[in-house]
Amino acid sequence: MSTPGSSTDTYAANADFWIKIIREQLDRYRTELTDGSVLEAVGECSGARVLDGGCGEGYMSRLLAERGASVVGVDTSETLIASARDHSDARKLQIEYKVANLEDLPDSDATFDIAVCNHVLSDVADPASALLELGRVLRPGGRLVALMLHPCFYTAHAERDASGSIPITTYFSQRRVDQPFVVAGLESPADVHMNFRPLEFYSQAILDAGFLITGLSEPHPPAEWLKEDTWWKKNFVKPLFLLISAKLRS
Repeated sequence: MSTPGSSTDTYAANADFWIKIIREQLDRYRTELTDGSVLEAVGECSGARVLDGGCGEGYMSRLLAERGASVVGVDTSETLIASARDHSDARKLQIEYKVANLEDLPDSDATFDIAVCNHVLSDVADPASALLELGRVLRPGGRLVALMLHPCFYTAHAERDASGSIPITTYFSQRRVDQPFVVAGLESPADVHMNFRPLEFYSQAILDAGFLITGLSEPHPPAEWLKEDTWWKKNFVKPLFLLISAKLRS
């Protein structure tokens, strides 16, 4: 998540692209795989106060609110937040949207029961600070659900490149991937900038923020999809996603 309006804020340049992709459900990775994994990790949330960190145009906020949660969605992109507020379903649901940075949240201490970071942590300039902030705004015993591109395997165009690997010296340092996103034949107008750290960085940052890791999974299509569905066979040639669940220590 970049500073709004900065040269690294690619979400402003790509806002219309992302809105189209999400609203028309063109991203099969999300609609068929990762959204269900995130919602399963969240579990029962009726009556819970939930933070959707890096909410984009608000689709995950809407899914959580439809399940009975009271949701606050935050994002650095004013365009995406405006789109989230204007969505017809949002006006019927218990959702509040704010333009904010995960490293400096405007909410009070111990405000939320659950924090969800869906496809966000690789976009955050300082994920360790963001995790500390998430720990601050969660109540004791509150839960974190974080879905990210897989830090051990993701390289440029990793979804189609089975041969690409990360040199060990590069893996253990911060590395950056700059590339346009291509979804359903549509290419983002501007490159997307992603920063990756090794898995040990994320696990330690989560622990340092006061959490206990309660679950770790790698959402992936079942064997029959890879065997029978040409799209999945072509576009999932290595692990692409990591899902971490954690609980704030009381």
